[in-house]
Amino acid sequence: MKIGCIGPTDSVQLVEEVVTRRCPEIELISYVRERAEDSWEVLDQCQRETQGTLFTGIAVQEGAKARGSVTNPYEHIPRGGYSLLRVLSEMHRKGIKSGKLSIDVVSDDILVEVVKEFGVELESVHSMPFALCRNEQEYFDRHVELYESGQVEAIATGFGYVFSELKKRGLPVFRLYASNLQIHDSISRLVNRIKTRNLRSAGIAIQLIKLNSISRSSINQYDDMKNGGRFYLELLEYVRAIQGSLFNFGTEEHVIFSTRGLIESEPHRAHFMRLLSWGRERNIIFSSGIGIGATAFEAEKSARKALDNASKLARGGLFVVEGKQIRGPIGEVDELRYHTHVVDGRLLEIAGEIGISPSYLDRIKALMEKTRKDTFDSVDLAACLGIGERSARRVLKKFLDSGYAEVNGSEAGHKVGRPKKMVRILI
Repeated sequence: MKIGCIGPTDSVQLVEEVVTRRCPEIELISYVRERAEDSWEVLDQCQRETQGTLFTGIAVQEGAKARGSVTNPYEHIPRGGYSLLRVLSEMHRKGIKSGKLSIDVVSDDILVEVVKEFGVELESVHSMPFALCRNEQEYFDRHVELYESGQVEAIATGFGYVFSELKKRGLPVFRLYASNLQIHDSISRLVNRIKTRNLRSAGIAIQLIKLNSISRSSINQYDDMKNGGRFYLELLEYVRAIQGSLFNFGTEEHVIFSTRGLIESEPHRAHFMRLLSWGRERNIIFSSGIGIGATAFEAEKSARKALDNASKLARGGLFVVEGKQIRGPIGEVDELRYHTHVVDGRLLEIAGEIGISPSYLDRIKALMEKTRKDTFDSVDLAACLGIGERSARRVLKKFLDSGYAEVNGSEAGHKVGRPKKMVRILI
């Protein structure tokens, strides 16, 4: 297994020693950057060449994420109580016993725990836990300010750059190194993440695509056939991109077999959304459902369920079903994530009292959580759920009749007919 390690020289060397001694099954590739904020520069190369990324510290990790995109499994090596105890022991050996210390990276919780657990006496501590809003230079400047003003007699830092720069100035600085155990534990967590991702990516994915309609406005059938042929060519490009196998059932339904990792990846999802837009621009409307499962039977069954939901959309769309969870329409502003089978006892009870299916109730609940609103009129609810206004009125009436909703005013305006009720859902 190839793992990349990003960080400053001294920390990377510690990781290399642990891997050499304890992890013979791992090939470690090092990408050295002395400053945490420069770690993004080697991120893309690391992710191309390895299966996972080990950052030598939280600052290195966040420096990479701030300007790069972390797509592979990753872990960082934390600095815990052992790192602090080792610094305190080294200070004691060098005769620094006043307990006046400035320290960064280590959290206040760990600091308090070490002081209480081991009875460490510190006269005064200036703690600067890691924060995204600070860069390394700010930590460096603060350490120097505290030392030159006489407020501290020693400095402990987890930053390789800060450590080397303070050392050049001749200041009493100590490095917060990770222990061998912390390094090994972080590597083990990363290996498990990689294995989990590999298992997930190897799952079976089946995608069903059904042509809803092709514009019939042409004066003969040849233009319609031409549009159908163009769609098929575009579909072939998509299938090739996800390295899938395509089977046709007549001219209107297509089945694609692929792996979960490929079909769920962001580039291929974006490719399909472009295909969907391409069709809409030409009045070639189609629906699609992706099913994910451990077996082909399970994946196809889920794909049928997803396609049923997509087929209800007037402009077509894409839904994904995995197990008991459904997502969709993918890439649209009204995309939701809810359950096809609800096991929550309270939700089942409420659905029975209202008179709607538990899955539909879970869908409305997901809509409320996503939009951060609980009040709808029939037009609003219909648009959000992709149903007709008459159906939305019936749903709202069931909520009102069962006591799980209340009228919260009427729509203001000068429209013809009665003003629409604004209904607040109480679930």
